[in-house]
Parts: sequence; C-alpha cells; structure tokens
Amino acid sequence: MFKLILISMLFVTSSYIGFMYGETFRKRCDEVKEILKALIILQNEIIYGSTPLPEALETLKVKVNSPLDEILDKTNKKLIQGNVKSVYQAFNEEFMLLEEKFYLSQSDKRIIGDFLKSLGESGVFGQEKIFNLAIENIKINLKEAEDISRKNIKVYRCLGICVGAMLTIFLI
Repeated sequence: MFKLILISMLFVTSSYIGFMYGETFRKRCDEVKEILKALIILQNEIIYGSTPLPEALETLKVKVNSPLDEILDKTNKKLIQGNVKSVYQAFNEEFMLLEEKFYLSQSDKRIIGDFLKSLGESGVFGQEKIFNLAIENIKINLKEAEDISRKNIKVYRCLGICVGAMLTIFLI
C-alpha cells in the first residue's frame, strides 16, 4: 500500500513539474503582450496627449498588471525625486531588483532597454518613430513567443506525464 502511494506521488509530482515548466512559456507570452499594451498606452499618453513622462507613467501603472506595475511605480518615484540621470537608469535599477519575477528573453530585454535609452531624448516626431520601432519589435517577439509557447507547452506537459509514467512502470 505504501509503495502504491509513493508511486502515485512520484507520478503526480513529475506531471506537475512538466506542467509548471510548460507554463513559463505562456507567462513569457503574457508578459510580452502586457509590454506591448504598455507601449501603446504610453505612446498615446506622450505623443497624442502631450502628457509629461512622470504623469504618463502614473497613468500607465494603473492600467498594467504585476510585476510591470511595480517597476513603473518605482521608476516613476525615482524620476520625480530626481535620483537618476535617465529613464533607462531608473527602469534598469528597478528591473534588476525584480528580474526573477519576469520570464522575458534577452531579446525582449534588449528591445525595452533600447527604447528606454532613447525615450525623452528627441522631439515629438522622433519619439513617435522610437515608439513605432519598439512596438514593431515587440510585435515580432510576441509572435515568436506565441509560436514557442504553442509548441513547448504541449511538449513539457507530455514529457512530465511520460517521465512519471516511466518511473511508475520501473518501480512496479
């Protein structure tokens, strides 16, 4: 009886690990969608609404989900207090503290970093081009993330179940 319970627990645990690892791909996809939404909202606030960046970040943090809202809130506070030299520096400092909460790829981080380095460095027309470039790059990464997610979620779920079944068979 004990052996049966142990084998069942082993099967459930390996299946759970497969499902959880597969979910990391979906979480990356969700975060990239959230970043795309944030960029579009920020573009509307700054370009079309002529809203100053701190006010735009204040509005934006309410409209996005965690953990992005935490970073935007802390970045906004640093910008208002004047503790940093640039938007990139403020965002990067906060991102480093909360990086383990994100599932972003290096490509996603590079796009965000490039965007933030140039944010506020040019006029309205230059900013519009920078926003459009960042949005297009994020859309490309979103499509890639969706493709990877679609493939890998099934693979890792099945792999977890198969490993659990294999271990169960070996132990019986």
